[in-house]
Amino acid sequence: MVWVRGSAVSSGGVPLDGIGGIIAGHRARARLLPGLSPRQREVAELVTSGLSDPEIADRLFISPRTVRAHVADVLRHLEATSRVEIACAMVLAQVSGFLG
Repeated sequence: MVWVRGSAVSSGGVPLDGIGGIIAGHRARARLLPGLSPRQREVAELVTSGLSDPEIADRLFISPRTVRAHVADVLRHLEATSRVEIACAMVLAQVSGFLG
């Protein structure tokens, strides 16, 4: 997100005001999902399922600390601030066909 003339704008140039802005923000994040590594995408899918870091760690046979690192990488890559934004981007990407 960038600021143009006092208004928040997504990286695609879409104004981020009101509900249209929220959707545009999630859509912009959804378009970034194909750039995730396979493990990051797997973690993002499990975050979308509502699993906690320890639950994800058990499923993937990795440490919770490694899960936290993957979640942080996904948040940074998607320019997201919460697990909810990851989930919204994943759902939107799935229904929009961004994820083959």
